[in-house]
Amino acid sequence: MLEHLKQLVAQETARTGKRRTIHLTDDTLRDGQQCLWATRMRTEHMLPIAERMDRAGFLAIQAIALVQFDASVLFLNQDPFERIRLLRERMTRTPLRAAIRSNLMRGFFPVADDITELFVERQVANGVRDIGIFDALMCSDNLAPSIAAAHRLGAAVTLLLGYNIAPGYDDALYARKAREAVERFGAQTVTLADAAGIMTIDRVRTLVPAMKQAIGDRARLEFNTHCLTGLGPLLAIEAAVHGADSILTAVDPMANGNSLPASQMIARNLREIGFDVVVDDRLVDEVGDYLGALAEREGRPVGVPAEYEPSHYVTQYAGGAMSNLQSQLELAGISDKLPAVLEEIGRVRVELGSPIMVTPYPAIVSAQAVMNVLNGERYKVVPDEVKKYVCGYFGELPLPVDGNVKDRILANGSKDVALTPPVLAPVLPGLRQRYKSIGDDELLLRYMYGDEKVNGLGRTGQGDAYSVHHPIVDLVAGLATRKTKSQVHITGTDFSLSAN
Repeated sequence: MLEHLKQLVAQETARTGKRRTIHLTDDTLRDGQQCLWATRMRTEHMLPIAERMDRAGFLAIQAIALVQFDASVLFLNQDPFERIRLLRERMTRTPLRAAIRSNLMRGFFPVADDITELFVERQVANGVRDIGIFDALMCSDNLAPSIAAAHRLGAAVTLLLGYNIAPGYDDALYARKAREAVERFGAQTVTLADAAGIMTIDRVRTLVPAMKQAIGDRARLEFNTHCLTGLGPLLAIEAAVHGADSILTAVDPMANGNSLPASQMIARNLREIGFDVVVDDRLVDEVGDYLGALAEREGRPVGVPAEYEPSHYVTQYAGGAMSNLQSQLELAGISDKLPAVLEEIGRVRVELGSPIMVTPYPAIVSAQAVMNVLNGERYKVVPDEVKKYVCGYFGELPLPVDGNVKDRILANGSKDVALTPPVLAPVLPGLRQRYKSIGDDELLLRYMYGDEKVNGLGRTGQGDAYSVHHPIVDLVAGLATRKTKSQVHITGTDFSLSAN
């Protein structure tokens, strides 16, 4: 297969008279750690490698999305806006990208346009230069406010189109949406986002050329996939051969498994088949060495290449969502239910009209699946999010919900959820009246997470001194740098250290 790909690239080079450059967009700090660490990487973990990542030659660095906002505030007690600022101070060459889920905020519910626009504004103000925007329903009206705000602020726009295996999601649909991204929304990058890693090689060979033909040279075509089926690296290489201009990757060991293909391997193989790849291998390896040591220090997993697993084509469950689901089931003490929940996810997804399994729908579908598994009777208990989805709160559904299932959802769902979505009134006037003496970053966080959580946020250390070594190693190294020597004796519960 490698020789065949080499031949295709050689033919392209002979036809155009030049070697094509494939760029890598880094997604280690956002999706890589989301897929493998359930989004528990702290800001101080990122700072020591920020400058090296900035100099490594990535096209852009995806730094944060709403999932990282949630984890930062709710679990890590950190300010996500501060994370952006601290990274931006150290990343002066490479644009930082933030992902926005159209008009959805915390809790996955649509919010008024004024909140959406302020959220984009504050990300740009803190250092984001590229706004990646997606809507899992591919509803253009949901996308418009965020995109308009990004353009007004001078940020680049990356529009993500989620991949789906469902009736009607053919090459023509994706080509049409890609063309709309450029012609209506002025996107500089269109990303084909395969969050569950469920694309096949045959589909890459038709879909990527169709989308590239639709946008031509007016925008960059970016490819994103994951490694849950074991095919992610091959899909990424095939996408480059068939027209993708850039590939989203994560630095190994934050790659593979539920995560993205590895930057190191993708760069090496793209060069092998005849492309130019502008990344500094030495710097990327240094970042990888640090991340491996960090994982060991923090007791976190590293990515391991996955075996081929066809069940993912049924559940279509995204890599980052999978790690969160496993973590949540473990915390609830029902991790043994995972196989049954995954099987039920496949059924529920189809019954709800086969939504694209990117945020917020993995959480919504899995919530219903868990209720079905735990209660025995399917749809006896209906989360509010599921009823709101069925009633159109998130936008027009591309495919209809199964009629019998819809009846059960409407009958058993909360009566507090109106059958008709309410009109979303502006929120900012009331917030500014309530919070008269705080900045907009804090105002947004208080709106999203409440006063108690925001009051408990701590500041991140400003330096890059976080160490991945054992504290004793750091102590000895520090003692060795002292100009004046003296006897030191330290005793702990299970060790003693003497040094002269």
